[in-house]
Amino acid sequence: MTKAYLTKWTSAKKPGEEHKADFLFDHDPEKAASWATKDAADDDCHILNTMSVEITSPDGAKHLCRRFEVEERNSDKFVVFCMLPWSPRL
Repeated sequence: MTKAYLTKWTSAKKPGEEHKADFLFDHDPEKAASWATKDAADDDCHILNTMSVEITSPDGAKHLCRRFEVEERNSDKFVVFCMLPWSPRL
C-alpha cells in the first residue's frame, strides 16, 4: 500500500457536468496541497470521504479512493492522503 497525497483538484467546466471534479495525486508529500490547520484539512477529508473519488492505476484498473486522512507535515502545514494498492508513480 502507498500513500497518495492530494495535490490539486478542479471542478468540471462543461455544462451538465457540474457534479464532476478532477483530482491529482502524488507520492511525494512535499508536492501535496496543504492546509494551515488540522480542522480545515479534516473538514475537507470529510467532504472527500462522501464523494466517489476514482483513480486509475498504472495498468488501467480503476480504484475508488476511500478513507482520506490528514497528515501533519509541521505545525502549520497539514496534507491529505488516501492509501492505494499499488506503488507510485501516479
